[in-house]
Formats: sequence, C-alpha cells, structure tokens
Amino acid sequence: MILETGRVVATERIADLGTVIVVSAPGIASRAHAGQFVHVRPGERFDPLLRRPYSFNGIDRRTGELELIVKPLGPGGEWIAGRRGGDALDLLGPLGTSFVVRRSASNLLLVAGGTGIAPMKVLAEQESAKRNVTLIMGGRSIHYLWPAHRLPTAVEYVTTTEDGSFGVHGRVTDALPQYLAWADQLCACGPWPMLAAIGRMREEAERATSLLRGRDVLLDAQIAVEQHMGCAMGVCRACVIVTDDGNARVCREGPVFSLGDVRFEGGEPATVGA
Repeated sequence: MILETGRVVATERIADLGTVIVVSAPGIASRAHAGQFVHVRPGERFDPLLRRPYSFNGIDRRTGELELIVKPLGPGGEWIAGRRGGDALDLLGPLGTSFVVRRSASNLLLVAGGTGIAPMKVLAEQESAKRNVTLIMGGRSIHYLWPAHRLPTAVEYVTTTEDGSFGVHGRVTDALPQYLAWADQLCACGPWPMLAAIGRMREEAERATSLLRGRDVLLDAQIAVEQHMGCAMGVCRACVIVTDDGNARVCREGPVFSLGDVRFEGGEPATVGA
C-alpha cells in the first residue's frame, strides 16, 4: 500500500456512466491488479473528510498510469470528477483483494453493471491476448454502457439495456445463461441487486445435477462487491457484508469474493452486516 500524489493526465466524460480520469501514479500502478481499488482524497482540505474508493478501470505499468471512473455524486465526487490535466490527486493504494484467473481457463466470461465495468475492463485488457474473452455489460440505457471502441478488438462485447435502447432488452441475467455453457470461468462486478441475481442463479445450479450446462462455472464464480467505505483500512468496519464465515470487510477481505460465500438472502440491507 502506497500513499502517492498522482497527477491527472487526461479526463473524459462517458455519457451518463461517469468521468474517466487518467492519473500518473507509477508507484501504485506497479502493484495494482484487477479488482483492487484506490482511496482518493476528495479535496485539498478536510471537508469532505472521508476519501472515496474507486476500482481501477485501467492499469498501465509501462507508463505508470491508472484509469478511474468517477461519478460526480456529492461534493467529494464532484470535486474529483472536476479535476483537469495537471491537477494533483492524493491517492492511497492499491487496496483490497484481486481477481484470480485460472491458467487453465480458455473461455473467460466477464459480467458488469454500471461502474462495475472497471475491473472487468482491466481483466479484458489483460486476458484477451491469452484466452477467449466475452464481456456482458448491462445499463439502464445506452448512455450507461461502456463504449465498444474502448475495449480490445478481440473481446466479444454483449450489451443489455433495461429500456431496450441498445443490445438485449433486459438485464445481464437475461443474456448470461446462453454463455455459461461456453465459459470456463466467470467474474462479475456491479450493483448489489445484479450480483444477488447471479447468486440466485448459482443457488439453482447448486441444487441441480452435475449435468446442468454451466453449473461448475457458476459454482466457482468470483465477484467484486461495490460498497461505501470509511477508512478502507479495515478499522471502521463501515463496509461489512455478510458471508458464510460471518461478517467480512469489503476493504480487506474483499472486494473480490467467491460468489458462493456471500449471503444475498437478506437483500441489500445485508451489506451493513449482521
């Protein structure tokens, strides 16, 4: 973990998804992995007080640059999203656990919802030269989808929108079943309801026979949980979720968990812990 003053290289607004900020931070970039995050100080003073967590949306160890997706929510998010080239950002990272892609996986299936695209994009960029990669992304409308031209050309990109404005009309779970039989491994990141829906698919697969196509992929799936954080150091316990082993801190034991370890049955309030 490094405390580093990064320098903003470039920014770009991606429709309603958020603002992409490219930051030069060689120390953190050299250690960062898909699924981990950085804690950003949201101002130059102490108001707002708490840092904001952002998953890595891009990692370039050669240039020492990181990419983040920032939604301008609240004064802190607005301040970070409003940074321009040359501005400094106080960063703490890399933090948390990362995704682990098995070497034996030939067909990697990635699922993203909203800003959950961040770690999935990193995996797509890192893995598409080694194996077949399909990325399924869902959003409320076309304005909440990641642009196809900003993904490696080797990646198969499947989109869903709740309003039917682009791609499959529906949610990611409507498009997911037909790819499960093809995949060797599944990784996902997105809002709690999306992850819970995939969790229910896993429960159904667990009750089914071993002959169910895609059963093993769901049973071994990994997810990254999005959660509000206070310290991101495991002390304040503001980011606790409920798992089979009891309460787990998203900032320390996560944000990447085995899908089967997370208890979704309590609904989104379960993210405050038991």
